[in-house]
Amino acid sequence: MADNIFSEYLETYFDEVTPIEFYRDIFPAGELEKQGQYVKGKYCGIAVEITGAKKPNGKPLIKRYSITDELSTIEHLTESNNFCLCSPISYAGKERTADNARFMYAIAVDLDHIIIENGKPQGLISLWQGHIVEAERIPRPTYIVSSGTGLHLYYVLDKPVALFQDTAKQLQDLKHELTALIWGYGIVKINDERDIQQEGIYQGFRMPGTVTKNGSRARAFLTGEKTNIETLNEYIPEALRVKRYTVKKELTRQQAKELYPEWYKRRIEDKEPPGVWHISRRLYDWWKREILEKAQVGHRYWCLMTLSVYAYKCGMYDPKHNPDPVTREELEQDCFEIMRHFETLTNDDSNHFTEIDVQDALEAYDNKWIRYPRDTIEYRCGFVLPHNKRNGQKQADHLEEARAIRDIRQRRNGTTWNGRKSKQGIVEQWQQAHPNGKKIECYKDTGLSRTTIDKYWRI
Repeated sequence: MADNIFSEYLETYFDEVTPIEFYRDIFPAGELEKQGQYVKGKYCGIAVEITGAKKPNGKPLIKRYSITDELSTIEHLTESNNFCLCSPISYAGKERTADNARFMYAIAVDLDHIIIENGKPQGLISLWQGHIVEAERIPRPTYIVSSGTGLHLYYVLDKPVALFQDTAKQLQDLKHELTALIWGYGIVKINDERDIQQEGIYQGFRMPGTVTKNGSRARAFLTGEKTNIETLNEYIPEALRVKRYTVKKELTRQQAKELYPEWYKRRIEDKEPPGVWHISRRLYDWWKREILEKAQVGHRYWCLMTLSVYAYKCGMYDPKHNPDPVTREELEQDCFEIMRHFETLTNDDSNHFTEIDVQDALEAYDNKWIRYPRDTIEYRCGFVLPHNKRNGQKQADHLEEARAIRDIRQRRNGTTWNGRKSKQGIVEQWQQAHPNGKKIECYKDTGLSRTTIDKYWRI
């Protein structure tokens, strides 16, 4: 079993830690709320248990637990025979939503499709000895958790980082690039970089001491020291580094107002009232059809997460624009139905699509994600979205105006109209001008999607 192979290698070179030791290192004593007490500025971790029981409507019964300073929840869940997840983040309240997230204590990366050759964990050996120790192209993780058929690499931060919206986006970019590094040559067996399993910073991971997919128990091994954002930044392109963030106990309210004015106005001054959206459910129905047709392994979670975002946007009743809004109940039902289709796409026993993935995707049904950018959706879901710039006009009227504007601009420039430059031409022209350029630089300069750049990139 892969779990035994990974665990045997790790226990040969590293010290195993207990679940309590693991989570005490992530959430140091005094960091979280004490059970039954409320202290301003202190929050709780949240653990999720996916039970084998069903609700009356047939959906899985999912239990949520607050992780307080005593860590008694950890002891309870390690005795369970159900799948148990936890993210290294503290939350305000009981809901594990991005809006309630307060501090990040570690960045965790999921690693699957690890190469196994002749009964040896060759991918893990390559990861550690080749990429981390010798080449130093991947930062040394604080912990590696053997989670069944895969690994979780934890980079525990010496000081937790406040999850303001702007910071969270930067952290997501950092994690994305860090994941791409870890899913490198000689480590994983994948066909294309689009097969890399990219996940959000709020993603929950199987807890050490709890049951894995193959029935064993996840095990945690201490592999390094705590780290910080500056150190992790050194391993990724400068354009994608975290440039503005705040660690716990450093930020005053006045500093927050100066550094994050948009967040301060919405959350402090305006008390962040819910956004008023009157988007037709047609957007939601269209995206549901798109992901059923186009979703690929490695992008399934993001497709379902975006469906949750669109459900929230299309959930406001308006008699003219949205008389039939999408409800949370409808979203949940659709997600669990889509889960069954997504599972049929699984091409590796280590990468099944389960209720756990659905539960994580549903967390995006939240006010904080309504501004989720279009280019990010394209990048993470793996296909290009059609553009519609008609501003509500009929197509014929829109084209008439567009052609008139085109002719005026051509006349001003003294040129003739030769048609629009193809995306292939844009990529080829950029490569000619930047012979040593990288894909990420082309992505930043041209605004084309990563999928398009990959398609036309010439080595």
